[in-house]
Amino acid sequence: MIKPGSDESEYTRGYQQALDDFGVTQLLSRIRCYSDDDFDADRAQLTQQELESLVGMVIERVAANIKGSAIARYLNTLRNANSPIVGDDRNSWAIVRILPNAQHYTIARFFNRQDADDRLRALCRFVPDGVFEVVWVSAV
Repeated sequence: MIKPGSDESEYTRGYQQALDDFGVTQLLSRIRCYSDDDFDADRAQLTQQELESLVGMVIERVAANIKGSAIARYLNTLRNANSPIVGDDRNSWAIVRILPNAQHYTIARFFNRQDADDRLRALCRFVPDGVFEVVWVSAV
């Protein structure tokens, strides 16, 4: 369901890149190792098919419960997360912390998405109640 094939064709690489770009790979990873009082993925021993089904359910729930305030807050973050990178004007990825009243704070900047995602995972472990987003910031 998630991977179209195991060969290294251009289609497969493009498909995997799309999964990465839209956060599906990260969502799969987070559910694969998720644990709280109600659920422990390690003990559940999820199959790949169950994992993919769970990801589909999460995406459907998010789509069904999307709020205009969340869209506005995120759009505001995208448009205003333009603090400069020291010594460089190139496009970049940033981790921002979403604060109340559509405010945000840029935590860190990265030259590639993978580094930003890696740091975000670590940050979420240390600040579990924080709301963070990885955003693309283009140079002005």
